[in-house]
Amino acid sequence: MAEPTLPESQRAWTFSTWGLPREILTLNSNYVVPPPPAKADLLIRVSHVSLNPGCYVTMATIPPFVRRIISGNTTYVAEGEFAGVIQLAGPAAPPHFKPGARVFGCLPVPKLIGGAGTLAEYFVIPAESVALVPPSISWEVAAGLAGGGQTAINMLLEADLRPGTRVLLNGASGGVGTMALQLAKAKGAFVVATCSTATAELVKSLGADEVVDYRANAPLPAFLAKKYAAQPFEYIFDTIGTQELFTHCPQYLRPDGLLVNVGNFEGPIITVWRAALNTYLPRIFGGVPRRYAMISTTPNGEKAAGLAKMVHEGRLRVVVDEVFDFEDALEAYDRMLARNAKGKIIVKVQDV
Repeated sequence: MAEPTLPESQRAWTFSTWGLPREILTLNSNYVVPPPPAKADLLIRVSHVSLNPGCYVTMATIPPFVRRIISGNTTYVAEGEFAGVIQLAGPAAPPHFKPGARVFGCLPVPKLIGGAGTLAEYFVIPAESVALVPPSISWEVAAGLAGGGQTAINMLLEADLRPGTRVLLNGASGGVGTMALQLAKAKGAFVVATCSTATAELVKSLGADEVVDYRANAPLPAFLAKKYAAQPFEYIFDTIGTQELFTHCPQYLRPDGLLVNVGNFEGPIITVWRAALNTYLPRIFGGVPRRYAMISTTPNGEKAAGLAKMVHEGRLRVVVDEVFDFEDALEAYDRMLARNAKGKIIVKVQDV
């Protein structure tokens, strides 16, 4: 069978400097299509892309020379999550990853930092980072599953959740938060979830035992100290990256408790610095006397396949806030930057 013919150019949302999405992104109609994939790589024809807060943070904070060192390129494509079909498979790709197969996943971090993003009609990804999309799952749901779902899984792997374990989930209505809430409840945890008034009903519907409006109860650490000092939490899952939540946590986190953080809204440099201090600074030098873990997500096709199985079986729900057309990607970023989305924000790239 002849290989599918590839166009020479494609549409992609590209950038060459650093800043916020609306400041630096351009819809490029003449971006080069990658060559046929080598080894076990896959050339994907993209259907939908899920926007990730970490991607716009890295766009705003990683200097172009760092991306150039990693990739050798001077023009970069945004985002890292996707759903689409395999256009071409490398010679060493697993046999079930053949042209025409529906797949989803997210880019490895080096490719993401290097600017080989997914907000384009075509891109290349290692086969080990993707999974098949079951026929029962829509493109929109598949696009929003891999990144947030695997991050939520990795958060919970840091904890020993049992029936009745008391958990605080900060940022329960976002892409990671909605997943972490459902996975924690599946293990029987008692979950107190923070969100806004507008998203409270959604968070309750996903299983939260108690909901805290972080705006109505600001400052949040003072409210938590007052309400939960007598019944402190065993774990805090912070999907936002709020330093004050950790600084004051001895008032509402057990002495043997753990705060797990995946949020980085303050930028990767500040986040890494604070994570190091939170983890290693001794109490006598001002360190917080509680355990702290900062985690990141390494894409894994097997974990992604497990998530897809849970969605197929009705045990996990992907919450989609809104779907934007490819041409309206900047409006999609505006929606994300407003930080009041209910679940994932999706961009439809093309029909596949």
